[in-house]
Amino acid sequence: MQNYKLLNLIYPEKCVVCHQILTEPRGERMCRVCRTAIFPVTEPRCKRCSKPLIDLEAELCENCRSHEFCVDRGFALYPYNERMQKAIRNLKYRGELAGGKYFADQMSAGYGAWVRRISPDVLIPVPIHKRRMRFRGFNQAACLAVRIGQRLGIAVDLNYLIRTGNTKPQKGLGGRARINNLQKSFSVVGENAAYRNILLIDDIYTTGATLEACGRILREAGAKRVYFLCLCIGSGD
Repeated sequence: MQNYKLLNLIYPEKCVVCHQILTEPRGERMCRVCRTAIFPVTEPRCKRCSKPLIDLEAELCENCRSHEFCVDRGFALYPYNERMQKAIRNLKYRGELAGGKYFADQMSAGYGAWVRRISPDVLIPVPIHKRRMRFRGFNQAACLAVRIGQRLGIAVDLNYLIRTGNTKPQKGLGGRARINNLQKSFSVVGENAAYRNILLIDDIYTTGATLEACGRILREAGAKRVYFLCLCIGSGD
């Protein structure tokens, strides 16, 4: 106990979301306030994209009812609320990779059984453009994918799917504008069509336009099934 108190005094652990010093046992990564505000998506939710639903009798959200998709289906762990916005900003723009590992562990724990059932050949993170990579120094989706792959014992390919277009950020764009913004933005490297069953990993699902653009390219390269697993999902269409 004395060693724990001394360690916590010298190197106090902070909440991965709000940065408050933790008073919980060492190893807990979120404070009590954030744990009460950040909770997994539960039913009712869309059977294809996992988006929370208001209509208890609906099976699909409006977006999934209105479109056909190359990406079969997937799940997101948390609603994209104010606290998770802060957590993802910490990861993407402040390089707080410890938080990324923590949330990847939660994704693995929450959906590991489902991932094993669909038995993907590989995990592929949604790529960012090389200019953004040089500026940021890492791809947050790749950080999640590598950790999930380690936890679940599944191969991760960081080089097969690349981003060829340095598109403007999707935030603030409507559904059609997002799709137009992403046209011809991705490609696969080489002629390797060995991946038949792919699980895409990303941080946020909003309209699904980015994942769909990736899925279309992967299908053209030979994939038969494309699924996704995201950290957060928005509530809008």
